[in-house]
Order: sequence, then C-alpha cells, then structure tokens
Amino acid sequence: MSNEALLSDEEHKVVSGKNIHEMDVHEKFEYDESFSGPLSQRKHRDVFWLILFILFWIGMIVVAGLAYSTGTPKRLMYPKDYRGNVCGMDNTQAKEALGSNYTKTELSFLSDTSDLKYVFWPHDGSSEEICVDECPSKGDIANPLCDKSIKNYLDGDDPYCPYKTESILRRCLPTQLTNTNSSDVINKVKKSVSGSSGLSKVMGDLIQGWYVLLVSIFIAVALSFLWLIVIRKFARFMVFFTIFFYFAMLGLVTWYFWHQAEESDNIADDKKMDTDTTNAKVFRIFFYIMFAVIVLSLFALIFLRKKILLAIAVIKEASKAVSDIPMVVFFPLVSFGMLLVLYLWWVPVSMFLMSSGKPRLVTEIPATGDPYLVLDYKNEKSINYLGIYHFFGLLWTNAFIVALTQGTIAGAIASWYWTRDKNNIPGSPVKESFVRNCKYHLGSYAFGSLIIAIIQLLRVMLEYLERSMKKGNQENKFIKYLFYAMRCCLKCMESTMKFINRNAYIMIAVYGQSFCKSTKRAFHLIGRNLFRIMAINIVGDFLLFLGKLSVCILTGIIAMAMCKADDNMSLYVIPSVLSAILAYLVASGFMAVFEMAIDTILLSFCEDCERHDGSSVEKEPYASEELQEFMTNIEDNKHKSKKKHKKSSSDNEEEKSQLSGAGSGSGSD
Repeated sequence: MSNEALLSDEEHKVVSGKNIHEMDVHEKFEYDESFSGPLSQRKHRDVFWLILFILFWIGMIVVAGLAYSTGTPKRLMYPKDYRGNVCGMDNTQAKEALGSNYTKTELSFLSDTSDLKYVFWPHDGSSEEICVDECPSKGDIANPLCDKSIKNYLDGDDPYCPYKTESILRRCLPTQLTNTNSSDVINKVKKSVSGSSGLSKVMGDLIQGWYVLLVSIFIAVALSFLWLIVIRKFARFMVFFTIFFYFAMLGLVTWYFWHQAEESDNIADDKKMDTDTTNAKVFRIFFYIMFAVIVLSLFALIFLRKKILLAIAVIKEASKAVSDIPMVVFFPLVSFGMLLVLYLWWVPVSMFLMSSGKPRLVTEIPATGDPYLVLDYKNEKSINYLGIYHFFGLLWTNAFIVALTQGTIAGAIASWYWTRDKNNIPGSPVKESFVRNCKYHLGSYAFGSLIIAIIQLLRVMLEYLERSMKKGNQENKFIKYLFYAMRCCLKCMESTMKFINRNAYIMIAVYGQSFCKSTKRAFHLIGRNLFRIMAINIVGDFLLFLGKLSVCILTGIIAMAMCKADDNMSLYVIPSVLSAILAYLVASGFMAVFEMAIDTILLSFCEDCERHDGSSVEKEPYASEELQEFMTNIEDNKHKSKKKHKKSSSDNEEEKSQLSGAGSGSGSD
C-alpha cells in the first residue's frame, strides 16, 4: 500500500503545491514558499453589487432633485402662529393649491409673514401665539402695557402686550416667570417651556451650548489618540488601568447623579422651578442606570478574569503593528471625512423631503369661541416611500464606508504580520491596501454592507411598527413579547453578520477573493480555531469597550462641568449626555483600528500555524515568539488537563476493581 493511501481524509485535503484559488474553502492552509502576505495579482470581484450600488445612488440623486424642487425646510425650522402661518415665510402661496376648494374669505387669514420671523404669546387670555418682527426686549410680564396701536401682529382685534423676552429657536420666551395674578400668559409660556414645547427647550439648550459639543468632540479625539499611543507602550499596564479607571469613573458619575438629584429635591418650594423638578427626575433615572451598569460590569469582570492575560498578549501584538504603521491610526479620519460628506448631503435632503407636503386646511375647535380654519401640510404616500428609500441609502452607504475602512486596515495589518523583518516594512501598507480595495473589491464591500443595511432597516421598521401600535393602544402582552423576541433576533442577526463580514473583509484584503468565498474560508478557519478566537475576541472587545466608555465618561464629566457653569442653560444634563454620546462615537472610530488589528492578527496567526509548523527554518511561523509561546501554553494546558482527567479516571477505575476484588475474596472466605 502506498503512503498516500495511508493518509486520512483530513490529510488528503492538504495537497502540496496548490494555489489559494485552487483550494476548496474548507481545506486547511498549506506551506507555500511564494506566499508572503496580501496578494498583488487580483481580479475585480462582485461587480454586479457595485453596479447596483451605483444605480442606487443615481436614484438618491433623483430623490434629492425632487426634494429640492418641492420642499420648504422653513416649515420645519420656523415656528407657526395659531392659524398655521409659518413665521418668516410667505404663506399666501398656499392659496393657489387651496383656491378651488375654499372662498377668498376663508383663505384671508393666510398672510405674508416674511418679515415676522418670531412667535410671541400675547398677554390677552383669548389670544394665541402670533408672529412678530422681533422679540420684545422691554416690559414687565406682571404688569404689561397693552397697546392696540402696535400693528406687528396678525389679529387686529387682540391687544399686543409686550414684556421682556429672549429668542430661543425664534420663540419669544420670557426671561423670568413671576408669581402674579396675570396667569394667562404665564400658564401658556410654562406650557410651552415645560410641556408641549419641551423639544424647543432642549434644542435651545443645545444651541446655547454648541461650544460644549464642539469642545467635547476635540476632547474625545485627544483622549482616544492618547489611549492608543499609551497602549502601544504599556499594553499590560493600560489594560489594568483601563479597568480601574472605568470603575472609578462609573462610581464618580453614579455619585454625582445621586448628589445632583438630592440637591435639586432640597430646593425650597417657593424657589423651585419646573426645570428643577425635571432635573431631579432625570438625574435619579441616570443614577439607577449607572448603578445597574456597575453591577453588570462587575459580574462581567469576574467571569472574564482568567482571560485578561490572554487578551494582553494579542493586544501587545496589535500595538506593535499599529506602532510600526502609524498611518493606520489616522486612517479613521478619512472615514470620518467620508461620513461627514454623507451626512452633510443626507440631512439637508431629508429636511427638504420632510417638508414636501401639500397644503390643506383643518378645523380647530378651541375651548372657548368659534371653530376656525388652520393651515396644515400633509405628505403624500409617494413622499413617504421616497423617505424610506433615502433612509436606506444612508444605512447602506454608512455600512459601505465602514466596510471599506475595515478592509483597508485589515490589508495594512496583514502586510505587517506577513513580513519577516518587522523593522523594515516595505512601501506604504495603508495606501497600498486602500488602493487595492478601491480598485478590485468595492463590489464585495457593497454586497456585505447591503446585508447589514437590510437588517438595520428591518430593525427600524419593527421599532416604528411597535410604537405605532402603542399609540393606537393595540398592544397586548403577547404582541409585546413577540416584538421583544423579534428585536432580539434581529439584533443577534446584525451582530453575527457584522462579525462574519469583518472576518470576510480580512480574507478579501489578503487573498482578493469574492465576498462569498472569503466568508466561507474565514468561517472554516474560525471553526478550526473556535475556542482560541472566541476567548480573545470576547476579552479583547470587552477591554476596548472599557476604553471607549472611559473616554465617554471623562468627556461627559468635563462637558457637564462646562454646562453647569453656564447660567443660560436650564436642562444642562441634556447637552452633557449628548456630549458623552458624541465622545463614545468618536472613541469607537479610533478603537475600531485596534479591533480590526486584533481580528486580523488572530486570523493571520491561525493561518500561520497551519502553513508553518516550525519543522524547518523555511516553515518558521511569522508570529512573534511571545505570542507563539502564549498560545502554545494554552494548548499545552488543555492537553495536560485532559491527561490529568484521564489519569484520575483510570486511577478511580483501578481502585474500584481492587475494592471489588477484595470484596469477592472476603466473601469466599
């Protein structure tokens, strides 16, 4: 019998001399003396999906043209008077669309308020909000001077009673509320500030604190850069410091929320404003949330305590790669630039699209007085469908940019790994990887990002459907749990596909195969090294997540201190939380470099172990000795534990046999 016949089925799959494109996706990698990293000879892959992506964007441009030709964003940004006239806009243009169904008398309330850009609540109890040319800067709300000779209001029958106000989102709000008998306007303004116009109050604080958001972004960028630079030098220290700092910041923020809630509650009743009560409730809610986060984080740390050292070795290797290729740290700025261009396109088009409705008149029935007509706008179904198309374009393009970024980083890190002399990296790995991906693999990234975008759209539609049913009081317990299960399934599906796509992009960056082939090859490679990859992925992602939260929390604390120092803000917790969210997003972009570096090194190492068994100088693995030794020790420990278990089992069986023999002997005696 020949030696070939003695080989097992698994060994038959590893045939010497095969090219990567000739190998089946489930075959193990083999030694190839010509292989030294990402292949340079490639073909254009998944062209169909690239053409589909281009056609989709042609449709996006058409939608934008329709939106700009029919939309009026002023209707969304500017306030309205009590008859529906948009302040700061010529509302008489609506007469052309309504003229055939209404008389001139019925349409007479439609006015040209182009010069009246602010909305003001008159003092008279029977009047509603009106458009004025500027917010009154004089007068006392307790004793306003009503003057019928002033004609910068719409309804001449009601007096105009100015009092000192300030403009917030073009709404004239009083500088302070006083306890007076003149309760009509106070109740209206309180309702506007504390109730129905809560969004205006929040937006006013955000506009007032725009500089806080801007400074927070720069702080987050600086902290993220600092975290990446320091971890390159002190990986072990930074891992444990990140854990300590994370729990310290959580404890500090939790205490701060509790302290602020108690402070707001202890304000005397005669001095307490609605905003103080709201602040107390918001702070208490965030206190409970942060306390729950601390408890869950402690449980996670206890569960993963034995895996932290394993992640340190991989993070050290990733830090070496990032240190040797410093440009890879700055590449997220390119993706941020592309995303910025995307959102600068998407947001204005969305505003024009949302304001593309046709005018109509609805009847308003006041609490007192006769009913009257109010101008309103209603979007047609076609506009809603275009809105869904436009929103899906955002999801798809956003995922596409993320995929291209991940593929570029993977190609650069793979070039570093598959180089023997790490101190002499040829060429510019980041630039070469980006050019390769743009030239050959945009179709593959369009395909992978399309899958993610479809799942995300399904999640958004499910959320919309659930909220619609809640508003219509059509929800029962069965439907509630059904939606909960569907949300969990879609969330798990999205997370799974992101994991699969990320590893597929690594294979695409190295070998240049199609998306489906790369996915299968990565899937089989992961399957052959499942426990090794799972341990490092879970712990590595968790530690990077701690880094993101550390940047987020520290930025949020600084932002809250800046907001509290600004006396013009009422709900200063809102800009602070938004600053923390922006910081988390910024940190996520920078930490994504390390996440992709870890994943690339892991897959490359697993492939390295299959290609190079260390039996000769030529087959010496590319991985560093530290990483090889660490991974080998893990495997040795597993084998030792198995042998120990087998030995203890055999000893127990031998002991049982001896006892049974002794028992039978005593019985015969």
